[in-house]
Amino acid sequence: MKLFVSGFSPLDQYVEEAIKIRKANFQELVVQRLESRDILKNPTYIQNDDVLICGSTIYEVFKKINVRGQLVPMRVQTSDFFKALNQAAMVGNEVNIINYKEVFLKNDTEELERIFNIKIHQYYYTDTEGTDVLIDELIEKNQSIVIGSGLIVSKAIKKGLKGFIWYGEESIKVAVDIAFNLLMARFEEQSSHKRQEYILDHFNEGVLSLNVTGRIIQVNPKAVELLGLQKYRDLRGVSIKEIDELDCIYEHLVNSDYSGGKLLEYENKNLYLQSFPIYVKDVNDGSLFIISDAVEIQKHEKKIRRKLYDDSNRAIYEFEDIIGKSEIIQKVKNKAKKIAKSDANVLIIGESGTGKELFAQSIHNASLRLNEPFIAVNCAAIPENLLESEFFGYSEGAFTGAIKGGKPGLFELAHKGTLFLDELGEIPLSMQSKLLRILQEKMVRRVGSAKSIPVDVRIIAATNVNLPEQVEQGKFRLDLFYRIGVLKLNLPTLNQRIEDLEDLVLSYTTRRHPNFVNVIERWNKEISQLLAKCQWKGNIRELENNLERFFAYLESPINITKRDVLTNLIESLEDNHFSFNNQVTENETYQTLIKEAEINTIKGVLQKTNGNKKDAAKLLGMSRSTLWRKLNEIN
Repeated sequence: MKLFVSGFSPLDQYVEEAIKIRKANFQELVVQRLESRDILKNPTYIQNDDVLICGSTIYEVFKKINVRGQLVPMRVQTSDFFKALNQAAMVGNEVNIINYKEVFLKNDTEELERIFNIKIHQYYYTDTEGTDVLIDELIEKNQSIVIGSGLIVSKAIKKGLKGFIWYGEESIKVAVDIAFNLLMARFEEQSSHKRQEYILDHFNEGVLSLNVTGRIIQVNPKAVELLGLQKYRDLRGVSIKEIDELDCIYEHLVNSDYSGGKLLEYENKNLYLQSFPIYVKDVNDGSLFIISDAVEIQKHEKKIRRKLYDDSNRAIYEFEDIIGKSEIIQKVKNKAKKIAKSDANVLIIGESGTGKELFAQSIHNASLRLNEPFIAVNCAAIPENLLESEFFGYSEGAFTGAIKGGKPGLFELAHKGTLFLDELGEIPLSMQSKLLRILQEKMVRRVGSAKSIPVDVRIIAATNVNLPEQVEQGKFRLDLFYRIGVLKLNLPTLNQRIEDLEDLVLSYTTRRHPNFVNVIERWNKEISQLLAKCQWKGNIRELENNLERFFAYLESPINITKRDVLTNLIESLEDNHFSFNNQVTENETYQTLIKEAEINTIKGVLQKTNGNKKDAAKLLGMSRSTLWRKLNEIN
């Protein structure tokens, strides 16, 4: 990338100073001065990435001969022109202004003549050869002062006239600023391109981009390797029809299924092919394919699982991950944040699927113990005869099959951190007394050992049963209940926070089915209105179960309508044997629900458009006649 400057002999110093100021941010930029005649002799010397500052006259000539690069013509600024006019008026009372193709001053010159006390004559020329003839005519007319471009002034001075160039510091500054802005834009474009190339070249997956006609727009080295296309020097612009090696997967590349990936057999190896549509202003512009080696995927998965196992004692969720803006959930979150600042034990009470572990992890990550272990255990999942060894650990030789060197228990693993006891109510009474002793003494003794180990652990417990009722029934120790339930957090059911449905649906879609995000955003209100009619006994877990089934029924986000969305949603809910709440009558059918959602949408859009049916029809994506028919049906 270079910056070329052509012309401006009388103003070279100003040009150099202006460039010097801006060049500070372009240390590697090459600035070169070129005579116009050199460019005319060799127009291809200037490359596409170069920028050329030149006079407005020669600019027109350069354009005609298709000089490449970005051309920045010097434009006359009003302040600079007035300076030139003032200088000319100081040496004579008649001034000749010469411009290219047309007179310079379009309006009456009388006002300027009065101000500067001069007579103004205007001339113009249509080609560079005509400039000499024009200047000779001025000499014959005994004219001695000329104002114009660098070309005109230089020729006038050579023939003995007084010349004043109409460019000045302001004109130069504007041109130089434009030139450097172009250079900066080109630099950023090249930098972005280089970064993209670097990412593609070092990406562990193959990337293949096709336009709508099946020609290759971009392909990275990994894709070339996986597809065995090394013999081709440059694949860009080549149609996949012309590549014999791709015959066996041609149909998969042309008839892309955007609903998910496909496992394909290709040249004695298994490839995993994922396809993504590319849209520009809602118009399909081709496809992007991510190609992976199935064997490599399995290797990476093993590494990740190993890493996850090593980091399994970490809490990953924070309060920001708890979705919802309803008053009730915000109130609970605020209380949980206060609880996090304390180091007292916590009892989280809530129905199944309300997010008890999500809150437990969030509390841990907002506490002073956030950099320490977070150990989660489901008390109901551990057999009763293994509870003691799992919680307290065991020493070597404690029993047949004991690991050599022994094994630390959950309390030791959670030392300095948090131990999350889910389904606390399922712990048998025999174990409750031992658990109480550890909480009181903060000491743990492994099975088979006489040595006590000090532990510093915060307990966060969770239950979906009524512990006070179990206490009354003698199934849960009262002293353990008080020891653990110092701080209590009651979680709302999903039925108590129906207004959060829109956020919950969108969040789940973003996490699990990002291809459907645009679809959900468009009709989320209608979806949530329908979901709000359900009784969610399984809370968010049940909601997510229904949403997963709903997306399975939708299959693909391409060319989907609102009716498709609502029909498939109702089918997924029907399969779950859900029951509507009291707002729905026994005679209300699923079709009625779809109609109700449609009516609510139409009413909402009409309210937005202040009753303008033409605008409403446009927003709804239907003709005015269709809207009128639906309104008549509603009435």
